[in-house]
Amino acid sequence: MRIGMIGLGRMGSAMAARLMECGHDVTVWNRTAARAEFLVAAGATLAATPMALVAAVDVVVVIMFDALALQAVFHGENTILAAPLAGKLIIEMSTVRPEVEQALSEAVALRGGLFLECPVGGTTGPARQGKLLGLAGGSDEAFAQAKPVLDQLCRRVEHIGPAGAGAAMKLAINLPLAVFWQAFGEACALVRHLGIAPDRLVELFNDTSGAARGLQNRADAVAAALAGGDGGDATFDLDGIVKDLRTMLAEARFRGFDLPVAATALGVYDRAARAGHGAKDTSWVPTIWAKAADAPQKPTRLTLDLAQLIAQTGLLKGRELNLAPLTVAVLDAGGHLVSFQREDNSGILRFDIAFGKAWGALGMGFGSRELFERAKSNPAFIGAIAAASGGRVVPVPGGVLIKSHDGAVLGAVGVSGDTSDMDEACILAGIEAAGFIPQTGA
Repeated sequence: MRIGMIGLGRMGSAMAARLMECGHDVTVWNRTAARAEFLVAAGATLAATPMALVAAVDVVVVIMFDALALQAVFHGENTILAAPLAGKLIIEMSTVRPEVEQALSEAVALRGGLFLECPVGGTTGPARQGKLLGLAGGSDEAFAQAKPVLDQLCRRVEHIGPAGAGAAMKLAINLPLAVFWQAFGEACALVRHLGIAPDRLVELFNDTSGAARGLQNRADAVAAALAGGDGGDATFDLDGIVKDLRTMLAEARFRGFDLPVAATALGVYDRAARAGHGAKDTSWVPTIWAKAADAPQKPTRLTLDLAQLIAQTGLLKGRELNLAPLTVAVLDAGGHLVSFQREDNSGILRFDIAFGKAWGALGMGFGSRELFERAKSNPAFIGAIAAASGGRVVPVPGGVLIKSHDGAVLGAVGVSGDTSDMDEACILAGIEAAGFIPQTGA
């Protein structure tokens, strides 16, 4: 069969090589032609443009990094949609949002072609061996025509539904694996102090119900990375999982809900990628937490992540104590609001009270418990402060300064909802969880 492969990243190159081994006449195209050299040396034909590739083959397989790259090969001069598509089958295998696949399906149909989306589960090893998991979306006719090709690339091919269904399923199956690497890294950090050899640690985790198949497949590489190595060649790199997680979050927002666990994992991966580790395999992520456990750092500034941790922990403490709904406001040293979180059914004035407690602590340089004590003995002084602050200061417990370990004031937290003493207890838990020193004024 004459098959074209557009997109020669890790996965595209592996699949092209697999199709050549299966005896197909393969034509390839890639934006960077140098990536096709080893395939051409093995017998593939290099097309000058996507349009020229379409003209030379019966089936076109496309796998690109993201939706923007897909648009570039489908739309415009010398692209797929610029070619006559009557009698052609397009199999699109990128990981993108369902709406992207639906739009491409409609565009291909208008040109007279058949379109099937089939993103795949698996990495370069399974791709090279024909052991991927295919998740197809499209018409029954397109699926029937594509299945002989897909059966040579996949150990299993599922027809999920119409165009877009495969994309939705691919995002879903990638999410647990992405979250697993983050969770596994945190789990390793919890036992780093025990000094267990990385290979033994990985083997032990692999014998538990919490292990993912990804850990089993990458056991040696993960153990090597935890021992200080680089984890070997990437099969699914950080840049790719960052893109996929962003796509998952966009799809969830489109459908009217959030993915809080995925959003947290994205924050970790995104920071690692921006720090220069985007080309590393996702299974390398656990080393971030291993290094943190080896050399724990005391925080020296109030970041957004830490401010959110303070607020979230405070709310969780309130639930643990079965308190009334709480509201938490975290301010930086300049009095700017960094994080604000409230429980459902928290009163509409609770933000102003929480903010006022934190504002008063910052303004006076001590926790609002001290302001409360001074109000009892010197009401005129507190009245003057209230006037000077425009009524923003709330002189009751629940406003706590955030200090670094060297004594610098980094901000303040105010909480309101239950009794002042219980409010304060909740926010002390949040500040301590973030690694800071709280000052209540007591």
